[in-house]
Amino acid sequence: MSKIDTQGLSGEAVEGCTDNVYPLDENGQPIYPPFNPTPLPLLEPKLRQELKDLINEVLDEREKSNHSTYRLDELQE
Repeated sequence: MSKIDTQGLSGEAVEGCTDNVYPLDENGQPIYPPFNPTPLPLLEPKLRQELKDLINEVLDEREKSNHSTYRLDELQE
């Protein structure tokens, strides 16, 4: 058998099958096609802004009570 059988899910190896056959580089390692996933936003822009405003409001309250002062905008990348 020339395929890996994972928990009995693989079928028999097919003669001349070219699935998952990639060209090799000079070191013999496969050259895979680029992985370009579609970005999936986790938060809608309105919800993101609402959360930022809420967090900044909480941080402002913290500032009034003489604790360390941070702004969400300063902590971001």
